[in-house]
Amino acid sequence: MRIRLGIAALAAATLLAPTAGHASELEVYSNTQLNVQSQWRDGATTNVVPLYEFLTLTGREVSIPGGQLYFQVDGWGAANLGANPWWNGYTNSGAMSGDLNQAWVQGRFLQNQLQFTLGRQTVGYGNARMLQLDGGSFHVAIHKMVTVDAYVGVPTTQRFTAYGSLFSANPTIGNLAVGGRVGFAWTTWINTGISAAFAWDSGASTREDIAFDLRFSPVSWMYLLGYVDWSLYAANYFNGLGGQIADSNLSLVFPVAPHLQFTGEYTYSVPALALPYNSMLWVFTDNTSQYAGATARVGLEFFKVKVPIDFEVGYRRIFENWSDFGSSSAGNRYFLRSTWNPTKTASVGAEGSRLFLAPLAGRPSGGVTPYLPSEGYWQARAFGSLKMYGFTGTLDFQGYWFDAPVNAVSQSIIGSATLGYDVGGGFAVVGALQGGSTPYYSSYVNGLVKLTYNASYRFREVYE
Repeated sequence: MRIRLGIAALAAATLLAPTAGHASELEVYSNTQLNVQSQWRDGATTNVVPLYEFLTLTGREVSIPGGQLYFQVDGWGAANLGANPWWNGYTNSGAMSGDLNQAWVQGRFLQNQLQFTLGRQTVGYGNARMLQLDGGSFHVAIHKMVTVDAYVGVPTTQRFTAYGSLFSANPTIGNLAVGGRVGFAWTTWINTGISAAFAWDSGASTREDIAFDLRFSPVSWMYLLGYVDWSLYAANYFNGLGGQIADSNLSLVFPVAPHLQFTGEYTYSVPALALPYNSMLWVFTDNTSQYAGATARVGLEFFKVKVPIDFEVGYRRIFENWSDFGSSSAGNRYFLRSTWNPTKTASVGAEGSRLFLAPLAGRPSGGVTPYLPSEGYWQARAFGSLKMYGFTGTLDFQGYWFDAPVNAVSQSIIGSATLGYDVGGGFAVVGALQGGSTPYYSSYVNGLVKLTYNASYRFREVYE
């Protein structure tokens, strides 16, 4: 293991050729896991023993003419030592599996006001929706007030499958994607921008969106957040600008004190418009979802009580509209959560909620929708975590009690527990157990045991 890391560090160090008086940094992270678990597929159970290796190599502040160079390579590989086939994802991986998460190099110039990035990267600004692509992007800032960001590339697919695959987990499918954002910021008062995202799969459009975002904070005790994304593709099906909204939200936040905050929010979304236009899942998401609500979070420490307990209470008015029935429904959701942190390494909490939705017109009571198994439910949860003497453990129990039976079952009870021990020298043993009874399993229990090796090495050199 250390030999492997040493070779990786030495190879990357040859790239770190800083000029005199400048510090360059190289960080190598490694995680090795040996898992033992059962795999359920096609009505049969097989034992799989995958050996995973995760490796990340990051370089920072490497001097180049006129600027600095940053880079990162992050990937993983795995081999199954147990029975095959091994379904690691949606396909049979056989005995081997792996993927490349990031592999990019970035040049920064003019005190970071101009940046260019090439390679496999994740784009998170504007309405990109955390798009992972193979390509290039750039960022330019003008007087710290105006920013321009843009990207172009091919949306990636997991496990090195073909570009444009309908089975991709990437929310954007195709073999070409372009987009960007133009933003304006002034002091701490306002930060706003207009963004666009387009994608094509062999010439057929899979995404075409325009979005607007806003953060407005004229005072320290209040700020307004807003976002709206229009689908140009929806103009083929819906009339009016409002009918083409794919996603929008508005939040008014009052951070009165470190342990007291109030939030009002409104969200409107059409899940189908968040999918690629050639996705087969459109038929299951052709609805309109929206809610308005408020939450309050308060800690006892706000009242000068030296007990680290926080409470969060909230309410949402929910509206659903399903095109299958041409009708809408409204309902209410109430929730309450309490969390106690007796120490920095311990946490205990409980939460409960109540959801009720009136049946949609044309849908019989107790019917099934893709998101709500019934018209409502009661929910309760208890959880906790503790880290002590090299051990780390968690417990989580939750239950649902349905207003109308689902698959002739009126409740769902599940629980999970994990326990890990830091052996030392970078080695740790971790175990997990989960089980319960749900409308889809009369009862089930599954477990996982893994041996992990973590190592992170950081090298920082300053040449005078």
